[in-house]
Amino acid sequence: MSTKRFIDLNIVDKLRRIHKRDLLNVHYSMFEYSNLPDTVDPYYIEDYLQYNSPDSCIAWFKLKEGQGTCDGFPAGSLVVASATLKPNLNPYGEGVGVIAVTRNGHDYQFKSRYSEDVAIGFNNLIKRPCNDIDVDGNILAEIDLSILYLIFYTRLYPVFKVADEKEREKVLQAFKNMKLGEPLTIQDTNLLLEGLEVSAAGIKSDSFTDPEMADKIQYISKLREDVKRWHLTKYGQTVNGNSKLAQETVDEVNGTVSASLIIPLSMLAARRAMIEEVNRKFGTNIEVNLSGAWRAEVSRYEDISGEDDIDGTETEDETKEKEDKADEDTESKAAGSDQSDDDNEPV
Repeated sequence: MSTKRFIDLNIVDKLRRIHKRDLLNVHYSMFEYSNLPDTVDPYYIEDYLQYNSPDSCIAWFKLKEGQGTCDGFPAGSLVVASATLKPNLNPYGEGVGVIAVTRNGHDYQFKSRYSEDVAIGFNNLIKRPCNDIDVDGNILAEIDLSILYLIFYTRLYPVFKVADEKEREKVLQAFKNMKLGEPLTIQDTNLLLEGLEVSAAGIKSDSFTDPEMADKIQYISKLREDVKRWHLTKYGQTVNGNSKLAQETVDEVNGTVSASLIIPLSMLAARRAMIEEVNRKFGTNIEVNLSGAWRAEVSRYEDISGEDDIDGTETEDETKEKEDKADEDTESKAAGSDQSDDDNEPV
């Protein structure tokens, strides 16, 4: 028996890469940065924070004379790099020293994370990367492999048994005629004609497949949908699935929306703390916010809960409302001042 597999298992690695890229694309699209210097690519900020830094730590620093260059950037350029904290430890058990390593292999060491030469940031408030990108990517790859095997297994694939080469040639020729749409005649003493139905003494065959298994594909496909939905919901995108047989109540929908924002808002808070430190130490004016798709989820939650500005970002309507309120207060104060002057005029 041949040792060659039905499906090349190298495809599993390809599937893992595909699903991991898809999930990373979602994750790296969660935040928008503005006023970044040309030497800082937002892709690497998110890559270091969420995935490609062992401590989920990123360092911001300016290149100095004698430190070499980072991909040709001149001295004084603000850059970001994957960072590791090292002893001594602060009262919370975290490393004070910083080792930053850029993609081109240069490493930069700083004695203290609290110095003005370096700013650091973390992915979220618990200072951990998004490890489930690999986990869920692998699960999705395995599910896809199962679907491929099941599709293969559900093919109508009989294995014909023939007595000799002459009979084998007849079978092959019959299939060629069928592909070409040519009429096929069979000479057999047991041929029976019953109305329009024709039966013949057929060639013996065994089937290594089971077409009736095709209905099982829907269950594996449903699991694939669920895994993706679970991952996206965890990170703020409440995707509606068809797993519930009964209609969801309003409270259930509202609860899903609010729960799905916990991690994105934690990640946003950690980034804002990081950017605040960067701006203070390096005189920049960088800003970070959730991107459009996530702001839409925040607005949806605010409409449900009645809360305002839970992500710390005002909408145009909220800004206008505050400006109008400020104008009203100013006018009210001015009117009160005029009345006071009138009251104090001598008679």
